[in-house]
Amino acid sequence: MGLDGTIKRPDGKPLGAVAEVEQALALAFPGVEFGRMMSGAEKLNAAAAQEIELPEILRQHFESTPAQECGDYQGRNFSAQFNLGADGIVQQVDVGLYGDTIASAPMFVFLEERYGWIITHP
Repeated sequence: MGLDGTIKRPDGKPLGAVAEVEQALALAFPGVEFGRMMSGAEKLNAAAAQEIELPEILRQHFESTPAQECGDYQGRNFSAQFNLGADGIVQQVDVGLYGDTIASAPMFVFLEERYGWIITHP
């Protein structure tokens, strides 16, 4: 089981453009790998290509799900997954931490000191 959090600015303003946010995360989490999650339509096409029938409720959900920018980090004692959203401007970053989550604290301190970003937990 992991720990979920959200990286955001305390004033509620956007964090910045995707490339800028990825650069900041890469400084805090060296070795993080960024990519794009498939859109719902792409997932539906992949399922159809494998002749997988999905329930209607899932089909409806996937039809409206855009592709999203994401990142994966594998540290020595913990891992993190980042979701930057689907827009060109990142409002917030959803984070999932796994393993020794306390080991991630210095990275989040760096983001707060350098960029003024904070992490909150639901």
